[in-house]
Amino acid sequence: MHKLQLLIILALLAMIPGCSGLTVSQDYDETLDFSGLKTFNWKTATQQKTGDVRVDNPLLDSRIRTAVDRFLSEKGYQKASQGTPQFYLVYQYTIRSKVGSEGVRTGIGIGFGGSGRYGGVGVSSGGGVSQYDEGMLVIDIIDAGSGNLLWRGTGVRRLTQESGPEEITKDVNETVEKILAQFPPQSKK
Repeated sequence: MHKLQLLIILALLAMIPGCSGLTVSQDYDETLDFSGLKTFNWKTATQQKTGDVRVDNPLLDSRIRTAVDRFLSEKGYQKASQGTPQFYLVYQYTIRSKVGSEGVRTGIGIGFGGSGRYGGVGVSSGGGVSQYDEGMLVIDIIDAGSGNLLWRGTGVRRLTQESGPEEITKDVNETVEKILAQFPPQSKK
């Protein structure tokens, strides 16, 4: 009896998908050798205004730039204090509203009673529909000489109402770290 209950619980837990809430991707010119890149700087002093007060936040801009600078420095890149660097950084941050639904759920119930066995199957029409915000951070690495895009990293996450600057900073750091963990791309040769 207990083994059957444990088996059912384990089966249900196995069906719950794991979600970190953050997905990252990258795109780059596969013909380039990124090993020669050593120095960087920001192409502009601040992000271009979008008209969205949630995005056009100088505190958020500072957090993103600080996280990118720190992570690239930890990887051995140097921020150029003067002269032209080898590559420029540009980022874009956007927030968009999304609509989500939980979909159809199925379930099987098995029970044992004093006078026999009972079982049943249930199907529901799914959970409710909900609206949520999704933030997307795009970090571009641009060749300083030609102005060509060399590499683009993207991070997308479902946003929650943050309770304070510590949590916002933690989310920014995690997003930047996971995006830039893909840079430089690993050679496939």
